[in-house]
Amino acid sequence: MNLLTPWIAAGAAAVAFPLLLLLYFLKLRRVEMPISSTLLWKRAIQDLQVNAPFQKLRRNLLLFLQLMILALATFALAGPISRWTERTAGKVVLLIDHSASMNAQEGNISRLDLAKDKALEYVRGLQGNDQVTVIEFADVARAVCQSSTDRGAIRRAIESIQPTDGGTRLDEALKLAVADTTVGGHQDPSLAPREAPDASIELFSDGRIADADAQIVQRGAMRFFPIGSSTDNVGIVTLDVRRAYERPSQLMVFAQIENFGPTPIETDVSLRLNGSIPRGGIKQLSLGPAQADGRIASPGEAPAPSARGVAFELEHESGGILEVVIHREDSLAVDNVARASIDPPRELSVLVVTERNYFQYFLGKALRGLPIAQTEWMGPSEYEQSGESALIGDGRARYDLVIFDNHQTAKLPPGGYLFFGGGPRIEGVEIGELIENDQVVTWDETHPLMRYVTLDNVYIRAWYDMKLPAHAVPLIEGERSVVTAYVPMPGRQFVLCAFELAETDWPMRVPFVVFLYNVTRFFSGEGAGQAGTMVRPGQTIIAPLMQAREEALVERPDGQRERVTVAAGRPVMYPRTDRAGVYTLSSKEDAENVRFTVNLLDRNESRIAPRTEGLSVGAEKVTRAATDEKINQPLWPYLMGAVLAVLFIEWWIYNRRVML
Repeated sequence: MNLLTPWIAAGAAAVAFPLLLLLYFLKLRRVEMPISSTLLWKRAIQDLQVNAPFQKLRRNLLLFLQLMILALATFALAGPISRWTERTAGKVVLLIDHSASMNAQEGNISRLDLAKDKALEYVRGLQGNDQVTVIEFADVARAVCQSSTDRGAIRRAIESIQPTDGGTRLDEALKLAVADTTVGGHQDPSLAPREAPDASIELFSDGRIADADAQIVQRGAMRFFPIGSSTDNVGIVTLDVRRAYERPSQLMVFAQIENFGPTPIETDVSLRLNGSIPRGGIKQLSLGPAQADGRIASPGEAPAPSARGVAFELEHESGGILEVVIHREDSLAVDNVARASIDPPRELSVLVVTERNYFQYFLGKALRGLPIAQTEWMGPSEYEQSGESALIGDGRARYDLVIFDNHQTAKLPPGGYLFFGGGPRIEGVEIGELIENDQVVTWDETHPLMRYVTLDNVYIRAWYDMKLPAHAVPLIEGERSVVTAYVPMPGRQFVLCAFELAETDWPMRVPFVVFLYNVTRFFSGEGAGQAGTMVRPGQTIIAPLMQAREEALVERPDGQRERVTVAAGRPVMYPRTDRAGVYTLSSKEDAENVRFTVNLLDRNESRIAPRTEGLSVGAEKVTRAATDEKINQPLWPYLMGAVLAVLFIEWWIYNRRVML
């Protein structure tokens, strides 16, 4: 047992005990009155003798009880703690997981609430001069309390942590923890800063951490407090909504459902459109138990027996919100529903900017094989001289896709762009020297832009050396540089082909038509997931509401409304997508709405079975705190309870003496 504040208790005892004894030594001032006899006044005489100054104290039960009350109260002021675990004073960093899997229910309480209770219990057992930092983390991390010894502030910070539907990543949380253990907030060997002692890093999580294997605990010692025990969950892990290319009024919906629990299940899965179930919108599904090894299947892996796909088809010529719902109660509710916002079908239009006949011939021939309602042609100079009204109309881009031939431009209204032999004049993109006689070595067939596209026996004589931003996605790669890449930007999307069509025989092959088909679908929004209206928790919503000039209105799934500042002509960007549901954006309160859906669709979070075998961060096995470990507990509440009990006994004895 340790005492947190012994000096406070010593000071209080030095004042209280002498005062109590002095009260028993003091002589009371009494009024003299003549009486006939003192026979019945023995008790009054005894009282006078007790209160006579400097007289030896007699044995008195009340005095003994009052001394006991003072002793217990001053002992409580000393801050006694039952010392079950050895904890030295220093820095403590609490990492509290509030990701989607922490919303799983354990009986009538969530895992997050259990983690917060466990963290509060841990804090109560710390020493008074321990500095505590509280970090909440999911897909991003944030310090809610930093290097504080104020137990009230620490408690409020822990209680303020709210649930999210994001994934679980540890990298940012560890960076914040390391920064907090270094004076000055950074580690720079060249500056050799004065470092604080290593911290004790306490992790409160169910262990479903996607990037744990890629992390390293650089400073301090980490300990893992496992949270939760439930395993029963069935979730939606994939949702794809498309309109038939040849028949735009027909909607095709595909969802993959997976059982993450230990037992086989049967459940109904329904499709809802604007809240109503269409004809044929309910299907029954049987799923086997989860894989015994508990591993997480990769996106390209064949579905396990525990996973099955369901497909729906319906006719719908307008827009709305489409939902796939699992009709089964389990531990995690957020993955039982997946939503998609669908727009009415529209005719696709393409603008081609070129002045070379061979480009018009080959590209025109390929585009004629696609169901495109309108194809317009422009020269580079005409494009640069055109006004905004030629490219933008009705608050959106006039063309679903703009294709450039050997042209670089900075005139890029929000929309989708395909470049051959050129590129956009934007930050991070540079067109370098010509590379000749190189070879195409690989291409990404898993990307939607390259689906069903093969480059076997395709010859590309030369291409430009492109410098791309870090977030660019390579689609086709050569030995020395990227040949084709996808570059997303706020409000704009680019596919950059570093070669000219005259330098390749690709346009004379069927895969080139398939490639254009994929690009057109990708940029026109024929796939709900590709159109950008369906995002994951934590991703930024980007909406090209070009009517907005100062602010946009965002309505969240919980009904709250927020106003977002918008620069003139720029898209709306809203990053606070921490909860799943429908987000409605508009440039004005009475303007047409743009709806985005946020869905979990994350196998790692849906597999809620906690890591009972322990947790490894990088190559290091993290020490697992025992579930029955006794936490250091403060004893002052029990002492104050004893004070009240003794005080009641003293009051009862005093009143019995008075009444007798």
